[in-house]
Amino acid sequence: MTEAAGFWTAYFREHPAYSRILLELRQKYRKFGYPAGVIRLEDASEEERCALRNIFGQPFSPPVQFRTERFETAMRQLKFPDVCLKEVLELYFEEKIVTNRERRQTRDSRFCQMLRTAAEETESETCRRWLQALEKKQGGGYLLLYREAERNLDGARDALCRACQSLARLEQNAGRQVRLAVLSAQAAGDPHGLDSSALGGKLFLHLLAARIGQAVPENAEQRDALYFRNGILCDSISSTVTQVGLALQAKNREHPAYGLLRRGHEICTLNLANVSRLTGASSLSGKAYLVENEMVFSQLCDQAGRFRSPLVCTSGQPSVAALRLLDLLAESSTELYYSGDFDGKGLSIAVQLLTRYPGRLKLWHMMPEDYAACVCDTPLSGASAALLQGCLGTALEETARAVAETQRAGYQELLLERLEADLTETL
Repeated sequence: MTEAAGFWTAYFREHPAYSRILLELRQKYRKFGYPAGVIRLEDASEEERCALRNIFGQPFSPPVQFRTERFETAMRQLKFPDVCLKEVLELYFEEKIVTNRERRQTRDSRFCQMLRTAAEETESETCRRWLQALEKKQGGGYLLLYREAERNLDGARDALCRACQSLARLEQNAGRQVRLAVLSAQAAGDPHGLDSSALGGKLFLHLLAARIGQAVPENAEQRDALYFRNGILCDSISSTVTQVGLALQAKNREHPAYGLLRRGHEICTLNLANVSRLTGASSLSGKAYLVENEMVFSQLCDQAGRFRSPLVCTSGQPSVAALRLLDLLAESSTELYYSGDFDGKGLSIAVQLLTRYPGRLKLWHMMPEDYAACVCDTPLSGASAALLQGCLGTALEETARAVAETQRAGYQELLLERLEADLTETL
């Protein structure tokens, strides 16, 4: 400690009016690393203004404002020309002043070391590539993990380790389906460690997406689909799809139980666990019709004995079970025909399916003339109207514009006769 720093430290401690001024000066040092920037006190007290007058030798009126370097210059002109403001501040606050840049460098160094350690410990090449991308501030999950590491480095490290261990175990058992909670318990000792609300679960989703070169899911449906594509059953019971008339294969032959239901024209609801065990799905007519509305499906199925083609109900937004069943139908070259409600949600589902099954899925009574036949007095909500924008530039653009113009929804229930006629037509 120099004599100059000791003198000024003692002086400031004897005069509490300098307390807030010194706090502001310390903040400037932390930000810039040297005396720079402007100190401004909108509500400076009379005592603070007097204290500044003693340093600068001039009066101050609110709002008080001065440059940081001038404070140091004024101190040197009063006493001890070689005094260093930074040394005085460190003595006054009894701590070393670390600049924001130095803090950031320290955080970055610890973060990178955490990533390197994880890369050395993992047995998964996917994890290593992902971790190397994170170190370059690239790849999915960087900001998520970095921000958590800022708040709680140990917590971030544990979550990262849990995600990497889980992916490594998943890859070791490639080809075998596993429940998410079971994987989490076996890999990390916590069945809830990979929950989508937990940091480990969020990082695990980024890893799964990187593993198959897919975007990180934006909603629950996309998340469950990502799990399924990686051989993970998240919710294998509540994810369902209902159908009548499909030929469903297991071990490359029609499943005997489902075969009985098909021949009896009985409605059959399949959960994801059921669908995941199927090896194929097809239609004897080469066509399969899809509706989103459960009531419409049920009404149509009153004539199931006369159906010439199977009927599938997605129950709104297609579940993972529904998408997996449709994938199997597409693989068997079955022609798919989709009909939905005429609102933002119904048309958006149609666009989603058109994108997923290009050339394989056709629209079924979803043209402007069909909308004109079923338009109701129900006004579109703001959210529903906004979804119509996603239909522009697609096969549904003309229909979407018609719905947007009237701002009213149209419903499948008023098209039942048209739908039934197609389902019962003679081939």
